Formats: sequence, structure tokens, C-alpha cells
Amino acid sequence: IPFEIIYEQQTLKVEIIRSGKSVVYKITNDKKPGVFFVTRAMDAEKKYFWTSIPEGRLDIAAKIGVLIEEKIKQ
Repeated sequence: IPFEIIYEQQTLKVEIIRSGKSVVYKITNDKKPGVFFVTRAMDAEKKYFWTSIPEGRLDIAAKIGVLIEEKIKQ
């Protein structure tokens, strides 16, 4: 079931995509074209972090990831 989060005064739609053990979040904005994907990954020290798919927008993925976690916990 899609849900919405607010990021930088914009309403973003979040859709959960499950594939095997992986969970990917598809982020869309009705006011801007394009799709942004984020997921949680584990680093070499076995710590989880949010990353974008494809990689390269780690800062935004981390901020949006926190908002997703907060919404899921509600």
C-alpha cells in the first residue's frame, strides 16, 4: 500500500517493492517527472545505511530513508 511523506515541503509518494529478501522503496513526486529508488544496505562493519539505486545520491537517500522509517513505525 503506497503512503506519503513530506520532504523539503514536497509530498512524495512511496511504494514498497519486495523482491526476495530485498525491499526497495519507489519514490515519486506528482509535480516532477522521474522516479527515485532507495533501499537499506549493509556496510563492511555490518551497519545499515540508506542508499539510492543507482548509487550516487546517498545524502538524499539518507534523509528520505529516515522519513520512511518514521512513517513505517507509526
